[in-house]
Amino acid sequence: MSSQSFAAGPATYHPLSHSNYLDPPPHTRRRRRDHDDPYHSYPVPHAHPYAATAGGGGGPYHIPRHPFALPHLQERIFPPPPDHRQAAGPPPPKRVRRAPDPRWDPPPPPPPAPAARLLEDGDAGALLSRDEIERRSPSRRDGIDSALEARLRASYCAYLRCLGIRLGLPQTTIATAVVYCHRFFFHRSHACHDRFLVATAALFLAAKSEETACLLNNVLRASCEQDWFEQYRESVIQAEQMILTTLDFELEVAHPYAPLSSALSKLGLLHTVLYNVAWNLINEGLRSSLWLQFKPHHIAAGAAFLAAKFLRYDITFHPNFWHEFKSAPYIVQDVVQQLKELL
Repeated sequence: MSSQSFAAGPATYHPLSHSNYLDPPPHTRRRRRDHDDPYHSYPVPHAHPYAATAGGGGGPYHIPRHPFALPHLQERIFPPPPDHRQAAGPPPPKRVRRAPDPRWDPPPPPPPAPAARLLEDGDAGALLSRDEIERRSPSRRDGIDSALEARLRASYCAYLRCLGIRLGLPQTTIATAVVYCHRFFFHRSHACHDRFLVATAALFLAAKSEETACLLNNVLRASCEQDWFEQYRESVIQAEQMILTTLDFELEVAHPYAPLSSALSKLGLLHTVLYNVAWNLINEGLRSSLWLQFKPHHIAAGAAFLAAKFLRYDITFHPNFWHEFKSAPYIVQDVVQQLKELL
């Protein structure tokens, strides 16, 4: 049997050596770390992280948080998460707690645009300017100019006033019928519709909407001859349906009579001649398109201001005049100018 040499050679891998495993032996005791298993009740001594390789004794060693990163590169490769805890002291205001990050935070939505009311054909309650009323009038396409349309408007206003007085209807009902006609002929041409037939149907409709109902037969007897009563009755019913459709069933009308009475009562001018003159000026203003341009308290303010002018009385001496009528001087001047054109 020949002798064999046992000379020292390179280290060989042994599958059972503890130094070749990443996990420590089960009996190893070491200090608990944040990434370890739940805390044990007995103390674990700390072992040098390189005890298994430096001394060659196969003792316990510490495992880094990542098995493939060295301790001196661990913080560089895997940086710790940022600490969002606030420092001690009073909290900063909400606007400076966290600056918006354009990479993750979406831009703030734009502020909403101011609500503007669209002036559509079916919107009967929208306020319009005088120039827009003249420009959008359908009667222009049929060769009716503004002067002729003003005369036609005045004719059905006078007819409604006479018919309402004959039937014993209050002034508010007559004014509502006039406004219905103004709104109707803003969408329909005078050349295509009989203004007196439309006015009769508007008065019958206004009597119902203002809760001063009047029988249709009474309206017909006061407005037409007895010979063609039945034929006119059917025409009035059809005209009423056409008015409702044209106005999109928007029948609410606000009048300046109530704002006039309320404001002059607070100013101590209710039981005066000024109140009567202003009331009559409002009735005259029905012949124009003021109800399509201004709010009721604006018309009331213009009528009161013009009435005071006629009586040589400066109503603006009252410090609360503009406040009570809720109007601005330039609006009142516009109303006064249009009222003067009717006189």
